Order: sequence, then C-alpha cells, then structure tokens
Amino acid sequence: MSYAPLGEGRTSPHAENIELVTKHDGQTAYGYPLHHGIYSDSKAYQLPGKTAVDNWPVQSQQVAALTPLRATILAFDFILASSPLVFIVLALKVARLDGNVPTAADDKLQEMLLYTPTIFPLLFAALMGRFFRHLGIWLAERGTTLGRLEQLVGCQSVFLAIERQICLRSFSIVGICSILVWLLSPFGGQSALRVLRQEENYLNTTQTLQYLSPMNVENTSMGGASDINTGRSTYTPLFLAALLSSGDFQRSSADLWGNVKIPSYRALENSTFEEWKPVPDYNGTDVRWSSMIGIPVSAFSGEAFTSSSMNHFKVRTRQFDINCFNNLKVAGDWTDETNITVRSSWMMKSGTKQPNCTTASLADRCVIKACEAYPCPFYSKSLASRNENATSVATCEYYYDYVEASVECLLSTCRTTALRKLDMFTDGYTQGLDVYLRGTIMANHMNTMTSVDTIGVTSPTRGATVMEKWVFDPSNFIGVGMYDMVDLYKLPANVFAERLTVLWNSFFQSTYAARALAGNLDKATSMNITGNAESDAPTASIAFNGTESLVSQRRNVYRVNWKWFGVLLSCSLVLLSAAYAGMLLKYFSIAPDIIGYASSLTMLSPYVPTPTGGTTLHGLERTALLHDMPIRLGDVCPNEPVGAIALAANDGRVAGLDRQRWYI
Repeated sequence: MSYAPLGEGRTSPHAENIELVTKHDGQTAYGYPLHHGIYSDSKAYQLPGKTAVDNWPVQSQQVAALTPLRATILAFDFILASSPLVFIVLALKVARLDGNVPTAADDKLQEMLLYTPTIFPLLFAALMGRFFRHLGIWLAERGTTLGRLEQLVGCQSVFLAIERQICLRSFSIVGICSILVWLLSPFGGQSALRVLRQEENYLNTTQTLQYLSPMNVENTSMGGASDINTGRSTYTPLFLAALLSSGDFQRSSADLWGNVKIPSYRALENSTFEEWKPVPDYNGTDVRWSSMIGIPVSAFSGEAFTSSSMNHFKVRTRQFDINCFNNLKVAGDWTDETNITVRSSWMMKSGTKQPNCTTASLADRCVIKACEAYPCPFYSKSLASRNENATSVATCEYYYDYVEASVECLLSTCRTTALRKLDMFTDGYTQGLDVYLRGTIMANHMNTMTSVDTIGVTSPTRGATVMEKWVFDPSNFIGVGMYDMVDLYKLPANVFAERLTVLWNSFFQSTYAARALAGNLDKATSMNITGNAESDAPTASIAFNGTESLVSQRRNVYRVNWKWFGVLLSCSLVLLSAAYAGMLLKYFSIAPDIIGYASSLTMLSPYVPTPTGGTTLHGLERTALLHDMPIRLGDVCPNEPVGAIALAANDGRVAGLDRQRWYI
C-alpha cells in the first residue's frame, strides 16, 4: 500500500481541496488532494491507539494572545535577556580596582573572572542565537527572501554562519556581519582572563624613625678607670663578637645584629666633586667600612620597620679615620723600655707630649693632655716574632669626622648609598667635649683596646692579641699561632691604617649604648632604654635622634588591562543589546515560531495525517502534542517509476530510499 500519486484528483466533502503547486521547466503543475478513501476527514483522523490528539487546538483562536503562561515566559525571557548585565557590572567593578590593594572581597571578584570564559560563551550562544532566530521570524512575517531567512535562522554559531555563506553561495552583508558577531564570543570570554592582574608596587608614605644619637659618646666607658672596669663585661663581648664574626658579616652592609654599617668617608672623599659621595656597588668587594658595628635604627613600634617595605632615610654619625706614615721593623723589644707591668704584646700611645707626673705642678700632675687639633698623632708598637727580637712600630694620626649617611632599606636589609661631611661642632657637640675626647677618652681607648683579651695576663710572651692577629690577616686569625707573635711591620702602612681604622671605630662604638647595639630594637615599643645598671656612665638614658623616612610599601596592587577591558565591555554591551532586541522581536512578532523545527514539516503536509488546525502552534508546542507520532523520511511514491522524498507518517506506506532509484 502506498500514497496515491499526486495528480489523481479527488475531493473531500469535509475539507477544502489543498492544491500543491510546483514549477518545472517554466510550466505550472498542479497536484490534488489525496484519495478520499485514505483521509475522508482530517478532523476524524485518529492516531494508532488513540481516539484523538490530546490538547489539540480544534477551535479557532487568536495568534499571540497574552495568557498567564505567555506572561510567565515573558518574565523568564526578560531575566535571561538581562543576564549580560552581570558581565557589564563585573567589568565596571574591575575598572575601579585599578591601583587598589587586594582585599578579600576583591579576591572573590577576581575568582569570578576565572569562571567568565566558561559562562560567557554559553550565554552568548543562547542569547545571540535567539536574536538571529527571532529576527528571521520577524522579517519572514513582513516578507523577506528565503536565503536571508536561512542565513538568520540557521546562524546559531560561527561555524554554522560560515557554512551558510559557503553553501548558499551568497556572501552577503548579513552573513559577514553574523560571522563577525559570533567571533565576539571567544574574545569576550578570554578578555575576562586578561583584564585584571596583580603586580608589585610601592605605596609611598612617611614615617619617623629613631637612630642612635652620636652624642652618646658622652657616656662612653672610656671616661675613667672605674667606668672601664665596670663596663668591661659589656663592651668586651660586643667588640669581640663583632671581631670574630664571619667574613660574610664583615663584608655585608649590616652588622651581626642587623644595624646598618657606615662606610669610611675618607675612602670616598675624592670619588666625586659632589657634596654627596656615592657608595660603590655592593656586589663588589671595594667597600671600605669604617666599623664592624653599625648604627641601630628602629620605629619603636614593636615590629621591624623594614618588614614589608622599602625605606629611605638619613642618619648622622661620627667616625674616626687613621692615616699612617710608616710601619717599620725596629730592633729590640719595646716591653724592655717600660718599668710598668705589661699585659699585652701591643700598645698604642698618643704622640702628644704628656706632663711628667713626678715633676709637674700639682695642678697639671698626671692630667692627660689632648692634641691641639686634628689630626692627632699617635704611634703603635707590637712585638714581632720571637726569633726576631724586634718591634713593629707605626707612626700614625687619627681624624674625627661628622658625616651624614643616606640609607636605603629593602625588607630586612639596609645599606648606605651615599655620604656627606658635616661641620664637626653641630648638633650639640662642643669644643669642650672634643678636647675631653682627644685627651682622656682617646688615651683610655688606646690603652684598653690593645688589651681587651689579655686581662689577667702577666706577660706579653703569652702571644699576640686577637686584635693584632686580625689586623695582620682578617681572613685567617681565629686559633692561629696561640703562643706566637705577628709581624705587623710586613703590612704596608696604608693597609695597616685601613684595618686599624675598622678596629678603632668598632671598639669605640662598643663602649657606649651597648643595649641599643644588640638590644633587639625592632621589638621595642619605647625609647626609654638605659645602659648597664652597675655603672654611672652606662646607666644614662640612651639618646636617639629622629629622622623622616620615605616608606615605599611593597604591596600587590591590581592593574587593569584597558584594552581587554574595552573588549569585555564591548562584547557584553553587544550581547545585552542583542538579548533585549531578540526579546522584543519575539513579542512583536505575531507569527508562531515554526521555522527550523522538525514538527513544522508536518504542517499541512498531505503525507502526515494531523487533525485540522494547529497552525497557531509554535514548533515545540506542535512537537509536544505529536511527539509519539511515528514518522519516516523516505519515498512517498514507491510504486511510481520516479519516487518522491518527503517526511511522512511511518504507517507502512512510505518506503526506504535506494541509491539506485531516481527521485524527483
């Protein structure tokens, strides 16, 4: 059994004739309704096993009438069309983050951007596909070409848009624009990954720091015999710890306790004609330090001021510098020339003539006389090797300079970047104090420094002091030649002077403000710090000077890539416009949405028996009502010499297709 051939005219008393018209070779051919015996009345047609199609609209009705269901769908469509607002709001929020420090809320926003490349293409496909579809229906309702309708309705992705252009052989403006619009989908998604990033930046603020005042020299333990003996337990370990520290600390820009070390000004004095003398590159080994002990600096906030920032500030300090004219080997043992008990193999003494304690007047008796002015002369004597019966004698002079250092701190590392010389008698330093320092303090200093590690030794023959060994070879002096002497005369005068300068300043710095030098100032919250409670001089409060620090806080900040921001915002605006336009076109169109649905092939088809009516149904509504109908795409004229291919009800009257058969 098969369908009756088209052309065998029959009429039905219950329905108007449906005339099938085609054109072939310029002639019009007419087809006629199917045989009366096949479908006598479409209203009376029954699906197999059913008496009628449930919920089929058998009564006439208006098109696009507003019903509760349609109103609900309209509300859903509005929400769906508004979804691109999320990307627009996200882009605007991202723009406001430029230059801001990340917070917990901002981190969540950045996390949302990571999901955008997944969500954006999905919404773009849904909303842009709806727009092109409803634009096609709207144009079809008002009249358009089949090619344009196919381009719009079939344009559901960039690949389908390209396929329509190729297969239709029509490269139209509509097709090209549809391809360009679909290319916005990957760009919009990927732009979210590139629109925002974090980078390290420095936020500049100011902070007041406190550093050890150079006026603390007034409280040095070198003021007299009592202070020397009382403070010995304080300055001895500090000085020897600095001296015995590893070579890495002695070469680094900070001392053993993290205090910033100051280079020797006179080593930089002739490096430039500018007031500020730059310190050489720290990657090299040519930085000549003035001391192994640095200047303590603190914010007194309970935490390290360099914990997460870069600081630029200035400190003022005083430093000695030594110049030696010669360093000679002199025959004889210098200890044989004195009638006092010698406890060390090394001695230093002022070159200024001192009064004779036995012949001087009572007023001048044993009062140490200071040198007239800088540079102050002194000489050094050190026993040479035992088998030589000789003494190393150096004739030298010392200077005392007041300098200002520019310091840069990055995280926990501070370094001096430049030095300049200041007037000696400023910031409270007086002529009287300087005379006292050049006389009494320096005499005690030279006498004490040369015997720091020989207290209780009754004979210099026990061996050279650790200070002499360090001066002779700073890289190899610990545990070397325990009972031997060193030949300091073998050192060039300038090398001896440079090393003695470091030793001189290091010892002098250890004799005052000891608690500040190694007192963990980073954890201190108050500047009320005193010295050793057992001595009058050291118990004086330690003085600090304030300095303004430019703090460059290193933090991660957000940076917006404005090009990708423009791409994200533009793609989102295009999508939002298309979504709202598609929604409006959908509800401005009266015609049902039937284009592109498989169920639309059953409308008014002579090969698919459906009840009369249903032309107001949308494609999915028709499919829902007919979803159990068996259909087949095949030959509806299997008994004819030439077949015809159509979608028909699979009720046994449609045959399968054959590659060897001819079809019209």
